[in-house]
Amino acid sequence: MFKSMILAVILSFLFFPINSYANFDKAMAAYTSGDFKQAKTAFETLSAIGHRSALFNLGVMYFRGEGVKKDPSKAIALMQIANENINDESFSRIISSIYKKLDDEQKQTTKTRFDELNPIYNISNIEQKIYPKPLDDKDCAPEFVPVKIASPKYPHTELKKGGQGKVTFDFTVSPEGYARDAVVKATMSDSFTKAAAKALSKSRFQPAIDGEARYGRQFSFTFQMSDSLISKSDKKKLIKTLDKLENAAVEGNASAQYVYASELNILRSFKEYLSGIDLQYKTANEWLAKAAENGLANAQYELGRNMLLGRGCEVDQVNAYKWINAAAYSGYSPAQKTLAQLILKNDEAAITKSESAIRWLKSATQSSSYEAKILLAWELSTSVSAGLRDGTEAIELLNDKPENYFDDLRILETKAAAHAAKGDFRAAGKLQLKAKKLADKRDWVIPLISKRLETYQNDEAFSGSYY
Repeated sequence: MFKSMILAVILSFLFFPINSYANFDKAMAAYTSGDFKQAKTAFETLSAIGHRSALFNLGVMYFRGEGVKKDPSKAIALMQIANENINDESFSRIISSIYKKLDDEQKQTTKTRFDELNPIYNISNIEQKIYPKPLDDKDCAPEFVPVKIASPKYPHTELKKGGQGKVTFDFTVSPEGYARDAVVKATMSDSFTKAAAKALSKSRFQPAIDGEARYGRQFSFTFQMSDSLISKSDKKKLIKTLDKLENAAVEGNASAQYVYASELNILRSFKEYLSGIDLQYKTANEWLAKAAENGLANAQYELGRNMLLGRGCEVDQVNAYKWINAAAYSGYSPAQKTLAQLILKNDEAAITKSESAIRWLKSATQSSSYEAKILLAWELSTSVSAGLRDGTEAIELLNDKPENYFDDLRILETKAAAHAAKGDFRAAGKLQLKAKKLADKRDWVIPLISKRLETYQNDEAFSGSYY
């Protein structure tokens, strides 16, 4: 009985809702509403991943002087680049109409601007660079090096009914090698989740040489009572279902392309039981790329993150950022959260970074993501700019119940930082001391915990990044 239950849970992933966003539609909505600043940024973001219509409309904005200084020569150059190699009838007609109105000097300037801008916006060049360069799983660098993986305790309720399953986490490897900010990506029951989360907190990973935190790592825990989680007959049913989904993807259905890629990634956790199915990351990336090209923000984000981490491809931070940026501008909260993390790691001025990260995280929290809320709460409490701090708002964010988020130590420390931002150093000290005791109980050595405690005891607010 439990084998068919496992199959049912696996198949249920095939029908999860797709929170897709049409990037270009969002950009056009901003444009038609008169929000030219937002529209320009959106069109530029989409142009960076080779979207012809976005590039053409960016040219229109320069021609009309909407949100930018009017520049007919640049406008036509951008339009010509967008129309290159396709000669779209409507594009060509508009370009011809505008070009006739230019004087000889403006026409010469247009040629100069074309030569300047073509290396940046040329669609063919972008398409050659923007997609992942595939690698077999065996040729990809390991995402992390486990030092010790704790064995989860089998939940008594699942043991009694013969339940089996897997729990997959997305988490951060801290500079000390601990699993932090753990978020459940796939699970088969709450009892399995709790047991696996406890085991993850006891596991250890190789710290990064540069002392930086490593985001977006994944690990799965298995709970099984027999040699296989899935029978031969159930495997056949699964393959049949996947084949139907693949057929829809081949026909060009963008949602099917994304779901098919997502299922291949989810089923990687079961690959020891699913021999004969191609579950390599590079295969999933091929379908993510097709869905991303069709404008699905979900796919753009997942593709960008895989390129960022080198999953099934060479690591490509520059183009990964472009995909994640496009998904973020479309309103996809996981992309907005990741973009905020990337911004906080770059070399911009500290205040500029904080302002930008807070803006993105506030957008991300609209989806009720607790992970985004706790990241925002930390930035609101510890920003290098006192004018950006808001301990009251941070505490309100932290009052929400964590959903599929497991890092009670970070919750305690963020609450402490929020109280300190309000000037309540007594409460901050108590919470930070509680966090220190929890870390000591787990044998976690984290110097920043003691540093923050000392800061609050001196009636000062902490300023800086969490890791």
